[in-house]
Amino acid sequence: MVEKIPIDLLIDNGTVVTIDKERRVIRNGAVAIKKNKIKEVGKARLLKAKYSAKRVYDAKNKLIMPGLINSHLHFYHHMHRGLSPETLNGLGWSDFVHRRVATVVDPQDEIWGGLGTLLETLKTGVTTFLEAGSYNLAETIEGVAKIGMRGLMGRRSFDHVSQGHDMLVDSTQKCLAANEAFMKDYQDGVGLVKPCIVLVGMGRCSDTLYRKSKEMADDYGTVLHMHQANMLENIQEAMALHGERPVEHLYNIGVLGSNVVMVHMVHVNQKEIGMLAKSKANVVHCPNTAMKLSYGMAAFGRFTEMSQAGVNVAIGTDASDCSNFNDMVRLIYLAAVTPKDYRYDPAAGSAEKALEMATINGAIALNMQKEIGSLEAGKKADVAIFDMHRPDWVPLYNELQNLVYSAQGNSCESVIIDGNFVMEKRKVLTIDEEEVVDRVQFQAKKMLKKTKIPIYSEWKWS
Repeated sequence: MVEKIPIDLLIDNGTVVTIDKERRVIRNGAVAIKKNKIKEVGKARLLKAKYSAKRVYDAKNKLIMPGLINSHLHFYHHMHRGLSPETLNGLGWSDFVHRRVATVVDPQDEIWGGLGTLLETLKTGVTTFLEAGSYNLAETIEGVAKIGMRGLMGRRSFDHVSQGHDMLVDSTQKCLAANEAFMKDYQDGVGLVKPCIVLVGMGRCSDTLYRKSKEMADDYGTVLHMHQANMLENIQEAMALHGERPVEHLYNIGVLGSNVVMVHMVHVNQKEIGMLAKSKANVVHCPNTAMKLSYGMAAFGRFTEMSQAGVNVAIGTDASDCSNFNDMVRLIYLAAVTPKDYRYDPAAGSAEKALEMATINGAIALNMQKEIGSLEAGKKADVAIFDMHRPDWVPLYNELQNLVYSAQGNSCESVIIDGNFVMEKRKVLTIDEEEVVDRVQFQAKKMLKKTKIPIYSEWKWS
């Protein structure tokens, strides 16, 4: 008799969505894990015959897939959630929250707001994140890393006043010095969280800051993360300043590349799509924010065209005070259905395309595609397990369609990151969920006292 190969964990007898090169979906499948890596993926009967596992996780009526990747979220914005009037467009919203709230955010707000954001998104199957800029870097990276998620974070940096947005602006030198100090001090990361370079973008950065930040990202082997082309005002401002559209200008000054992640990107024309494809720059689509802040996605969005041109497009939930939710399953649904409507074409979006955006495309955007984004031998054991024995999952004919169009994020039952259970049977094992909820609300009460912002509603409150 052939001796079985010892492994640590066998996730057994579920539907395995691999998102490998062949895009295999394996019913009655299994995933073999040794330490923090995937050993093999295949039919359950074959893997059970081959491996001897210290633990077997029964995944009957479960969907097993790569951990989802939230390619754009914010920590400190979590403490703004629900404070701004919902009648503001992107420019009005940004001015409101940064003028009236962001200036009073302290380290505890960022730590607990960050943990609140990550806890919310973790519980919908997310294993990896790209965060869009904090101010209290040392305290925040040390504080959020204990949740056990994989991620990148950086400093929120900008050196230009744009559209009257002068709150928290720094000098070019201070931005560069602070970013380099963070990269040096935390180059090995804390837990699974590592530093990256973050710029606000959107007309708020000088060409010098863009160029030097790209050079820094190249030197440290990390990503350069920025917001761009979200509102018509950004396009108008770029044309007035440079005689070029935002993406066109960044391309012409040599800032684009495969380690550049550009978020929102609603107002991009066909010429710019060609520049994105040629430079291999990455795009992160946030359909939830685009709709809530009236960016004009239905009229101007070209995300389908970007994908068709070979541009890597990932998705992110964005900030808790403009998208207001961090549920990746809800976001995947929006990524799949919105292009169907605004292109008048039911084939413009699909469950499969949306799931790629939330997994392997996110891994490519974070330059982690060799480690995560699919269930394949040799990759890190980052796995999300969804319970399909629920009212929102039945009747069950097509697991992918049910996950994208029918399921709720809370059908995620367990999450494994780097070979360890971070959530099992809906219980988060690394941090105290009740403590996080209570501390976020405690910080919120302090926030109200500091900002004195009233409730904005058409209804009468007492």
